Amino acid sequence: MGAANAYQAYRNAELQTVSQRDLIIRLYLGAERFLIQAQTAMQNRQIEMAHRSCLRAKDIFNELLVTLNFERGGEIADQLKELYGFLIWAITEANLKKDAAKIAELLPIVSTLREAWQAIPEEYATMTSLPEGVRNLISLRT
Repeated sequence: MGAANAYQAYRNAELQTVSQRDLIIRLYLGAERFLIQAQTAMQNRQIEMAHRSCLRAKDIFNELLVTLNFERGGEIADQLKELYGFLIWAITEANLKKDAAKIAELLPIVSTLREAWQAIPEEYATMTSLPEGVRNLISLRT
């Protein structure tokens, strides 16, 4: 097995064992990274790089959107659906106009979402439905 294959096997095993919370946090971190790349590329007039980075950030929010569990997530899932839809729309708009300032406006939203997920205690990291008290804590942070 080559080094690249070994690394990929390690990454696949890691992703299969990571908690639901930590996977979502990683998605937010990726979205932040791609938005920062898009913003920088827009400022430097690197149109293709800006476009690719926006698409990758949108892909992350699309994935988060389609994996929402409305049965278990209730009102929070509905709110996240609206927020993800807004983020997808805003990234598309910023990409079309190559508007780095618009991307800058989105970064605090994404970091707030990530911070809220990071605030979930470890004992609830793998649960698909959080107890009421923890949900209220998350609601206050977002």
